[in-house]
Amino acid sequence: MVEREGNTRVREDRQFMRMVDEDFDVVVSGGGLAGFSAAIAAARHGARTVLIQDRPVLGGNSSSEVRVTPHGAAAFHAYARESGIVSEALITERATNHEPITENGWTNSVWDLVLYDMAVRTDRLTLHLNTVVEGVEKTGEMITAVSARVLGAETQLRITGKVFIDCTGDGTVGALAGASWRSGVEARDEFDEPHAPIDAGEGVMGSSLHFKTVDVGRPVPFTAPDWAVRYDDPEFFYRGGRVPKTLKSGYWWIEIGPPWDTLYENERVRHELTRHLLGIWDFFKNRDPNTMAAAANLALDWVGQVPGKRENRRLMGQLMLTENDLIARTAFPDEVAFGGWYVDLHTIGGLLADTSEPLNARELDPTSDYGAKTNVGPFGIPLGALRSAEVANLLFAGRNVSATHAALGSIRVMSTTAVMGQAVGTVAAMSLGSASLDAFVTSNLGDVQQALLRDGCFLPNVSNADPLDLALRARVSATSEEQFSGVGPQSVNRLGALDHWRDHPVYPFRGELTRRTAQWIALDDRRRLDALELCLENHTDEPIEVTAALHAVDGIWDYRVEPPRIAETTLIVPPRGPHWVRWEIGADVVSPSQYVRVDLDAAEGTEWKVAGTVVPGQVAAYEAAPGLLRRFGGGTTLAFQVEPAQSPYGAGQIRSGVTRPHRATNVWRSDPARPLPQSVELAWDEPVTIAQVQATFAGNLLREYHACPPLYCDPQCVRSYAFHVRVDGGWHEVARVTDNIMSRVVHDLPVPIETDRLRLTVFATHGDPSAAVYELRAYAANVCTPVG
Repeated sequence: MVEREGNTRVREDRQFMRMVDEDFDVVVSGGGLAGFSAAIAAARHGARTVLIQDRPVLGGNSSSEVRVTPHGAAAFHAYARESGIVSEALITERATNHEPITENGWTNSVWDLVLYDMAVRTDRLTLHLNTVVEGVEKTGEMITAVSARVLGAETQLRITGKVFIDCTGDGTVGALAGASWRSGVEARDEFDEPHAPIDAGEGVMGSSLHFKTVDVGRPVPFTAPDWAVRYDDPEFFYRGGRVPKTLKSGYWWIEIGPPWDTLYENERVRHELTRHLLGIWDFFKNRDPNTMAAAANLALDWVGQVPGKRENRRLMGQLMLTENDLIARTAFPDEVAFGGWYVDLHTIGGLLADTSEPLNARELDPTSDYGAKTNVGPFGIPLGALRSAEVANLLFAGRNVSATHAALGSIRVMSTTAVMGQAVGTVAAMSLGSASLDAFVTSNLGDVQQALLRDGCFLPNVSNADPLDLALRARVSATSEEQFSGVGPQSVNRLGALDHWRDHPVYPFRGELTRRTAQWIALDDRRRLDALELCLENHTDEPIEVTAALHAVDGIWDYRVEPPRIAETTLIVPPRGPHWVRWEIGADVVSPSQYVRVDLDAAEGTEWKVAGTVVPGQVAAYEAAPGLLRRFGGGTTLAFQVEPAQSPYGAGQIRSGVTRPHRATNVWRSDPARPLPQSVELAWDEPVTIAQVQATFAGNLLREYHACPPLYCDPQCVRSYAFHVRVDGGWHEVARVTDNIMSRVVHDLPVPIETDRLRLTVFATHGDPSAAVYELRAYAANVCTPVG
């Protein structure tokens, strides 16, 4: 036996496999975004961690091998983009990648390298790529080791550990360990889920292959091989919801599952998908009159050969998440992650079925009954759905978690699986000193939740109450604060090149009052609203009456059509315009949040003008179907003015405990009329010892990742800043950065310093005239995990 440094022992036998023994604290199987996030989280929290991935690159379905772009809650809810580890990766990718995001198929290896770089630079994390888990060893109810084979290296690994995390997607580790699991579709009467069918079924959502084309500048022929499927009927595509939104790349609906098993017959599925993909391109290129001209100069540049899976095993946990939990936004006491993608249930059979995913079969109409009723969230995800019911030291994250088929339709998307992964990686590492995983969770759940918030995650029903955070005991002041009196159609755009995700049903783009339309308005601590003015245009030659109501709401995701009313009136809109129509309210407002919401009923011929920019934390909604509100556009502000001017962005917001707009704006913004630098400061009555500081800057939350152009840095994000502490009456710089792109930053001071003042000075942003900070934390020890 040959001994090696670290956790590795090598047994040499050159006739056959090389046998290697390794030992770690946390063993993560599966290198998609769930496993990637789990492994980095565990290692950042001090655990000796190994990440086992059966492919040569990280990212799973998001990698350049499969090219499904990561989706999440911000596709449907303003300010709901996932934060934490996955956000660090997405921010870095957009800031460094020249490639625009289009339909699935665009992803290049820059994304792979971003993930690889993050993993390689993470202390205590060992990567095993091209390595397949083949066996599990158990003692009683505990996994003790996994066996794995390194492809192309004739090496067999036996890896022991204390906590095991299954992020394989297929639930391989759990199944090998004897954990119970489900597959298929639950019947309606089992959980009374709205989108469950009457009868149960064995089928699962299918797998997909993608492709990419290149414009060669001249007509280029394409001849499909004789083994490709031939398509001739346009109705199959255009009435079946299989619409070529772009010829550049795609399509997710090149999907096949049953009659083949997506687990055991994956190779057959891959071959069948290849036959169909080439036949579909042949149809669009050579026979479809709608696309032939546009496709003339396009040549296939890349064709995927790794099927992107959606569903097979779902491991049974301490709790099973149902669609009803998503609809009700159940506040679980063990909430550790969140989601908000719609209930996206693809038609079983894919290309072999009559139509594709039901919303696409309805022409992506979010105002259809189906489109409106599949909208859910943002909702919390409990740890109980990520812990095995039978294997004592097994956690899981990804599409193999404990959920019904209907609930999986929402939580299976990759940005959601990533935050689940970060949660279980954090739990695994933090539990290592306890007698068991169960004992740790029972006694330390609050500590886990606070650690996740400290690490940049968001939990809808938990806020910062970290007893170690010195900032929670400090007074807060700032050199200036933004006063807000209104925004109009001509207001200067503050979003830079951020767009809407136009491949998806972003609706509406104009504020035509064909249905109820609403605007959230943030008030300051006075809670006084004397008057509102709304910018309305009457497209007729006669005055129009519009019914208006002012509501008390729980926050920016309070989609109730009839929350408690504060006031109501009828507004008269003169012909043409636009006009600023005034509403004298004159009321002290009582609301459970910082927000009120003004709703205008449908009034044909009237338009509420869209503002020229998005006011931070103040967005709009529309009634997608009777009784169901949804976000307006991709996160949009309608034109309005308030009296008196409000101060919803005061310095005290950095201690709200929440790092995004939710029940308040939760952000300090400096006066945009005053030039940078601007500062925010913490002050203590008695000196404290500070060893570490953490700041969370605004940006990267409003809209889906797909709205970001190449080489994009959010204008709100702070680019250049410094921290100072006051010692003996003088200010001393302890950290300075000039080229930041991250939302969360952490600085360890050279030595712990006793001080009564901490100041963060913002010298430059990436374009916004205001400095904007969600949160500032300070600690006497180095408890915050690193970034990047």
